[in-house]
Amino acid sequence: MADAYSQLSLVYGYQGKYEESAKSSIEGIKIYERLNKLDRVADYYAEMGYSMKYRDLKQALYYMQKGKAVAEANNFEKELKDIYNNYGVLKEINQELDSALYYYNRGLEIKLKINDTIGIPYSWSNIAGVYGLQENYSKSREYFNKSLQQRLVWADSLGIAENYTQLGEVFMAEKKWNDAIPLMHKSLPISLKKQYQNLTQYNYKMLSDIYKKLNNADSALYYFEQYSTVKDSVHSIKVQESIAALNIEFETEKKQNEILQQRAQLAVKDLEVRRKNTFIFGSLGLALVLGLLGYLLYNQQKLKNRQLKKEGELKTALARIETQNKLQEQRLRISRDLHDNIGAQLTFIISSIDNLKFGFTDISEKLGNKLSNISNFTSQTIYELRDTIWAMNKENITFEDLQARIANFIEHAKNASDRIDFSFNIDENVDETHVFSSVEGMNIYRIIQEAVNNSLKYSSADEIEVNISEKENHYHIEIADNGKGFDQDNIDPGNGLNNMKKRAREIKGTLQIKSSKKGTSISLKAPKFTSEKIN
Repeated sequence: MADAYSQLSLVYGYQGKYEESAKSSIEGIKIYERLNKLDRVADYYAEMGYSMKYRDLKQALYYMQKGKAVAEANNFEKELKDIYNNYGVLKEINQELDSALYYYNRGLEIKLKINDTIGIPYSWSNIAGVYGLQENYSKSREYFNKSLQQRLVWADSLGIAENYTQLGEVFMAEKKWNDAIPLMHKSLPISLKKQYQNLTQYNYKMLSDIYKKLNNADSALYYFEQYSTVKDSVHSIKVQESIAALNIEFETEKKQNEILQQRAQLAVKDLEVRRKNTFIFGSLGLALVLGLLGYLLYNQQKLKNRQLKKEGELKTALARIETQNKLQEQRLRISRDLHDNIGAQLTFIISSIDNLKFGFTDISEKLGNKLSNISNFTSQTIYELRDTIWAMNKENITFEDLQARIANFIEHAKNASDRIDFSFNIDENVDETHVFSSVEGMNIYRIIQEAVNNSLKYSSADEIEVNISEKENHYHIEIADNGKGFDQDNIDPGNGLNNMKKRAREIKGTLQIKSSKKGTSISLKAPKFTSEKIN
């Protein structure tokens, strides 16, 4: 019965019947929780969260994380390969592109390991999507085409339709409108035939936008009317309200069952106490009764005082939460201003410099080099601005976030320096559940970034390692290369080394630099619980 509910939920979701889809998911979870089938519980929670991604992202992340936690605790590889992939989709929707790429690759590793020929194309498509958002269009097309060729072999019609649409999106991002149109027209008949309402709606919208760009008003209006018709049938207000009611009903029923169990246990204990009291009252007489009454009154007053204290603590906690929410709103507002204003201005500077370089054929080599240096410096400033915005948007940074950020940075370094062998290692004893403050997490990331960049620029190394371990309640982070080294006594430390030392002091850590003709090692020792002090 639970399996049948799962298949019904999937089909209803593709047809845009979200009320029936949510109801089927809830019924399936109830059955598997009673049977203690943890692999299916994990799968159902994850699928339920994924199906809500465009309607309620916060609730979607909540259910997806529940499923992910159950699957990871029990090492369910079969479920994890899809959960990681779908969790990456939610991260992508939430504009956490580094985390999205990290989870897509984790899911792909499992699929390649077990030769999941159906699932591998989905991971390729998702990785391609992230590259597209990062404006790496050639890489995006490469992965979309890999996915499409695999799906053509397996005749996966829905996947083929999605890949055609996604390849069209890449051409749209490059403003190659005429190249995008045939791909959308290849996707549209398949989505109509298979009643894939969401994709049909999206294809109509993209075609309308393309023809608008081409100043073809008749075609743009026609496809926009088709888009509006499908959208109205899928996203009715009544459906949205029904799904919200089902979610509330599901959570309420679970909590009521827990309360009933607790009440039954309390009732049994209460009955035992009554029997004992009756025996004691009969044996000891009126004096003991009066003593017990006094004791009960004392306990009641003590309980009342404790309750008043708890209420005061709750009010204080609520006030603290309200203050934190206001601070978070300020962070988000400032980060949006940085992204929309300063980011746009820096991008305009780069574009203007490029126009100067290529718009004048008689520009001197020296001036051309100066303009290139300014353009490169501005591009680097944009990357650092993105990192700063990433940290500002978070009150705390999880080890998982930091790991994904470092891995993505090293991946970019690999692409820029193919002669160098990079490695990123995390000791198995490291506590991956630790949460850093945004200041601590950003300082650790900047120290690693500065050390790796110094090795790339000055060391002439062909191997660079980043190692993270945990000893005696401290994180030990080492960045080492096998380059030519430098003489610490006869070199100007410059802003880079001084900044690393300053960042280490800010998180109550210590930075040690060792260098010889065999290479350079930079070691950071950071207390594990400095986040509480920094906050």
